[in-house]
Amino acid sequence: MPRPSSPIIGRAAELSLLQRSLDDAPAGTASAIVLSGDAGVGKTRILAELTQRADDAGVLTLIGHCIDFGDAGLPFVPFSEAFGRLAADHAELTETLLAEYPAIARLMPTQRVISAPAAEPDERIQRGALFEAVLGALTRLTDTSTVLLVVEDVHWADQSTRDLLGFLLARLRDQRLAIVVSYRSDDLHRRHPLRRTVAEWSRLPRVERLHLPPLDADEVRALIHSLHPGPLPEQDMRQIIDRAEGNAFFTEELVAAAAECPQQDMVPAELADLLLVRLDRLSEEGRRVVRVAAVAGRRVSHDLLAAVVDVPDDLLDVALREAIDAHILEARGDAGYGFRHALLAEAVYDDLLPGERVRIHAAYASALDKVVDGTAAELARHARESHDLPTAFTASIRAGDEAMTVGAPQEAMRHYEVALELLPAASDADRAEEPRLVVAAADAAVAAGHPYRAVHLAREELDQLPADEDPRQRAELLYGLASASLAVDGDFEVFTATSEALRLVPADPPSIFRTRVAALHARAAMALDRLDDAERWATEAIEAATALGHPEAAADAHTTLALLHRRAGEPAAAARALAQVADEARSAREVTAELRSRYNLGSLYYDQGDLPRAIEAWDATMVRARELGRPWTAFGLESRVMASLARYTMGDWDVSTSLARVDDESPPALAEALLGAAGMAVSAGRGETAALDLLPMLRPWWQREGLIAVMSGGTAIDLYVDDGRSEAALRLLDELVAVVGELWQQPWFLGRIRLSALGLAALSSAATTQTSDDRAGSVERGRELVAAGRTTLHKGQPFGGRLGVEGVAWQARMEAEWARLRWLGGVEPPDVDEHITLWQASVEAFGYGHVFEQARSQARLAAVLRAAGRATEATEQAGLARAVARRLGAKPLLDELRQLGESRASGATSSALTQRERDVLALITQGSTNRQIARQLYISEKTVSVHVSNILAKLGVRGRTEAAAVARRDGLLS
Repeated sequence: MPRPSSPIIGRAAELSLLQRSLDDAPAGTASAIVLSGDAGVGKTRILAELTQRADDAGVLTLIGHCIDFGDAGLPFVPFSEAFGRLAADHAELTETLLAEYPAIARLMPTQRVISAPAAEPDERIQRGALFEAVLGALTRLTDTSTVLLVVEDVHWADQSTRDLLGFLLARLRDQRLAIVVSYRSDDLHRRHPLRRTVAEWSRLPRVERLHLPPLDADEVRALIHSLHPGPLPEQDMRQIIDRAEGNAFFTEELVAAAAECPQQDMVPAELADLLLVRLDRLSEEGRRVVRVAAVAGRRVSHDLLAAVVDVPDDLLDVALREAIDAHILEARGDAGYGFRHALLAEAVYDDLLPGERVRIHAAYASALDKVVDGTAAELARHARESHDLPTAFTASIRAGDEAMTVGAPQEAMRHYEVALELLPAASDADRAEEPRLVVAAADAAVAAGHPYRAVHLAREELDQLPADEDPRQRAELLYGLASASLAVDGDFEVFTATSEALRLVPADPPSIFRTRVAALHARAAMALDRLDDAERWATEAIEAATALGHPEAAADAHTTLALLHRRAGEPAAAARALAQVADEARSAREVTAELRSRYNLGSLYYDQGDLPRAIEAWDATMVRARELGRPWTAFGLESRVMASLARYTMGDWDVSTSLARVDDESPPALAEALLGAAGMAVSAGRGETAALDLLPMLRPWWQREGLIAVMSGGTAIDLYVDDGRSEAALRLLDELVAVVGELWQQPWFLGRIRLSALGLAALSSAATTQTSDDRAGSVERGRELVAAGRTTLHKGQPFGGRLGVEGVAWQARMEAEWARLRWLGGVEPPDVDEHITLWQASVEAFGYGHVFEQARSQARLAAVLRAAGRATEATEQAGLARAVARRLGAKPLLDELRQLGESRASGATSSALTQRERDVLALITQGSTNRQIARQLYISEKTVSVHVSNILAKLGVRGRTEAAAVARRDGLLS
């Protein structure tokens, strides 16, 4: 970072905060500041002031910049720069660090250039190990010196860099370390991934946010005077102040332009035009150097720039000096140059003619390939932009491989896909490797959370594969297809693909690849309920891996065997086995097996009703997936979905909502849909019918992801009922059952029990305002729903051979709702004791921890108790339900409870009516006949007639219609 050459203006409060962080570090109080501000507002200037003070105080300063590589960049660039600078300035210290933390070597610039030996698959570094190494190295440096780490332009950071920064910020303790991270706030659009990340960082105890606001008018005036010490007409001064709008960089550029072109009109409003005015002041050689540097990006090494410009050294030095004096470029350390602001580089680049841009990119690609060592990502970009497609192809593959070695699958996927696009331009030998490239791209896509993309890639390649292709290559593609299909409800396709792969790969001689195929085949067999096949192939995989001396290759098979224990009704044994497999898989770096085991451990606890332990397991899976750079991979994502639903179940609705929100994270479309569907649960509980607006976005996923359909459809049914649209709810239920049944090729999927209960509740809601004939029709429709639920109970395939506690609870709720519908419809009404017992069973069944559904069952139990004349018990149940509803903000449940009359004050205007008379009046307002009232209140018609007469007399009205009108007018039932 350049040392400032002029006094800093303004920023006293902000600089004081930064200085305090630096001053606290020597005492062992590590801290971090996240500095934000608009482009050009002065972030780099204040950081230059801070680093100068740090240097003067003997603080070891490490500086790294994020670079805009476009969609497919080089992960961990700022850390490579920081450690590279450390190696250049402190070679012996760096050697000590590398000896103690060898993983750091993979980040060193010398190891990331094209000429460096490519890492072998076995040399891949676990993401967590790399992160721990960076933290350990920084901590080790603080043993001998206070350390200041500055990372600039994090709005350009790749996902892996953001994850590493978050890891470091979360582990600030007693190190003599200060971290400052800066980003452009005006670059953070609504869906920019850094927005959510910064919000998460700001909640960490050692992290403070600091926003750099625009300078005020007096400060801008002082800045102008410092830049232009001579007299300046007030009109020009005012114009600069108005146009600069407090932006220090704009101010500097406007002052410079005014000084250079005093006779011209003030500079154009657009910054690009202003930058071109600055560029025009340079000589032809100077302009050429700046244009060439702009194609490289914000920074470029001296050697690379010299190789591309291709002019004598003395002329290059003159041109560079001219550009530096004009404040367009500035020296960066001893070996390179950078634009004083990124906007300068962007404007100059955009101004290049298309042909000129292509020629310069070509010169960079040639220099990187033959003269100057660079990274594969750089070479791929320049070769692609210069239409050197064969070079871009090979460099993209190398860049993808390198990204995978450091746990950056999103970046790797983009590099591989670029390579696939360029495949027609590759040599015959390279095109022959297309199947393996597709497998690599599919693997990266699955890891990055794009399984459908992976499935499409593998299927397309298989369809195009010649019949005489090498069987091993076809088997590898089949394995890639199967691996991707696991995440997209493709169990049958997985089984078919692995079956063919096993036929193509001989058992003799044994191989690691066949072992992995067998393990995957066992997993598919279990999903299709072919338990004997699953055990057989899992056992074969384990035995083969042991014989080969690579037991880690069968980690997934061990997970399958553990889940078979669960199926056999041995949950305790399954839990122990899953925990052990997860730990062993982590040690063996078997990522998928580890995440799968941890996820299924949570599912096992959830089915048993142990929600805290389920959440603990899913939280651990989420954390581990993030550490591995795979937050959107299947088990990482599904753990987040289930953790959100489990917290909803326990009544921790705010945390549940937070987990389901994806604002500013830019997740894959599948992840956004899954989490959006999960988040609807809380919306339904709170009666937020606006959540129904999500259905148009989620419905297209119903034919692909059954879980999205069941989650969003079920909660939408509740929302429709709350909104008084029971018919819409029932139509949605029919659609949902048809779609999911076809997708899963199983009409009796277990979710139908819950859906039947919700459908019965919708019918009950409608029954209160229907005619007698319509009520009879509703009961017949309900009879179909309860029959479907009961059939599902017998024909469905519960995991483990039995319903979990949630399934048992919904079964109880379904039977209670069926009794309620018959009670309200007046058709075959249940006996009062039977009706009460059914709702008590529902309350008890949801007592495993489903706070809201237990409260809803308590409210409906209270209604039956009230109708039966057991007012004290009804009041108790309603009070329990009301306490939960108020805590959760469950408005629909509160509305339901108000209809019981429990919240009335004793001095209300209907105090002349007895409680039973108020119950009768409530049913009169619904249009119920005496016979219907008798059935719903479990009393005789004669008793109803007596109550009706008393009500008419007390209200002073002549008939039932007038009584209902008075009740509504005077709020007698509110």
